[in-house]
Amino acid sequence: MITVGHCGYDSKHRTHLEMRRPCGTPDYTLLLVKTNAFFSIKGERVLTLPGTVILYDKNVPVHYGSTGLLFNNDWIHFLPDETDLPFLLGLEIPFSTPLSLPYMAQLSEYARMIVMEKHTDHPYREQIINSLMHALLYSLASQLKCPEDKVMTNKYYPVMNDLRMSILNTPHKKWTVEAMAEYVHLSPSYMQHLYRELFGISCIQEVIQARLGTARFYLRTTDISVQSIAALCGYENELHFMRQFKKFTDMTPSQYRSSLPPTT
Repeated sequence: MITVGHCGYDSKHRTHLEMRRPCGTPDYTLLLVKTNAFFSIKGERVLTLPGTVILYDKNVPVHYGSTGLLFNNDWIHFLPDETDLPFLLGLEIPFSTPLSLPYMAQLSEYARMIVMEKHTDHPYREQIINSLMHALLYSLASQLKCPEDKVMTNKYYPVMNDLRMSILNTPHKKWTVEAMAEYVHLSPSYMQHLYRELFGISCIQEVIQARLGTARFYLRTTDISVQSIAALCGYENELHFMRQFKKFTDMTPSQYRSSLPPTT
């Protein structure tokens, strides 16, 4: 079990911040820093950019702060028990080392959920926090072990990936090029160019594939009519849905459903 102590999400300090703990803390400290900052590492002042993560070991000196008038971070103090200590150490996350991550939104989302659970009171709170901490640490270690992806260093990657996740999660929405461009505050032409460059597919093709994937799921798992499935997947016209489905699968929706093995 991993126990979380003090924690905070999206904490903003609008005055110069300098945190000193000469003897550290009796627990581990994880910081997700979203603004320019400095860290004192073995007497050396290290300047860092937004998107920096640092994991402090127990009882080690801690000294960090802002280099401007704003400091924004997520922070979690946690302590694994004897069972989970090998898990933490086995991830080989280096201690007291500022680590630059091109995309930290997923880690920050885990931190947000951990903070929310910490401030609630229900029978399974500790178990949920434990699971979220495992997920956060696994995600952090995974990013560190993967070779650097140049795509993720693009300054527009976070907002473009957010758009992509929204498309994949809600393909039934009325996605147009103009709506997508407005979502990311870019011109339609540049947004389309950037989407293909980052994800290897056009934004409209992404919508079509996401809708058809959802349609195949409904055809496999329900007896809902083709007309209703078309509407659920964002098609205003059943005939357009049927034509598009056949174009990409070489079968009509009804033929696809009939080709499936019977369920038992």
